[in-house]
Amino acid sequence: MSKKVSNRLGGRRAKKLGDMFEHLIERSCNYYRNKGIAHIQKTPEPFRFLGKRGKHVYGFYEKQAQPDFQGTLENGQSIIFEAKHTDTTNLPFERITRAQTHELERHNRLGAECYVIVSFSFKHFYLIDWKDWKNLKETVRKKSVNQKDLEAYEIQLENGILNFLKK
Repeated sequence: MSKKVSNRLGGRRAKKLGDMFEHLIERSCNYYRNKGIAHIQKTPEPFRFLGKRGKHVYGFYEKQAQPDFQGTLENGQSIIFEAKHTDTTNLPFERITRAQTHELERHNRLGAECYVIVSFSFKHFYLIDWKDWKNLKETVRKKSVNQKDLEAYEIQLENGILNFLKK
């Protein structure tokens, strides 16, 4: 198999796993919405559809992706976060794009609750405050974080709900 085909298949797998993680978060958001705890929605990606040929959809992203989820907590506080999944032993800091960093930083300055939610192989989950995420880059002095670096931020999956709001 050529390297190009291998990279494309790896990219498809990563996209599928990322989508699965986002669906888990959406299920959790629906739970929180039904309980009156929060109203959080997936941020739509700015994709311009150009056409379809068979099973293939053609188009392009009009701008860099925003953080994955935004909403409001029951006390009126805004919440915004980026979700990242990996099946490897570490997560590179660069996986959060410049545009996502800019948006998280802007919301954080205005007082919103801002986070990065990380999944390692759908077995371990972490909720990292945005301020802590930025400090981790300096603290760990590496280009990525691993589970040991994130131990203090671990959250649980309980009855199919990711317990990121601690209620």
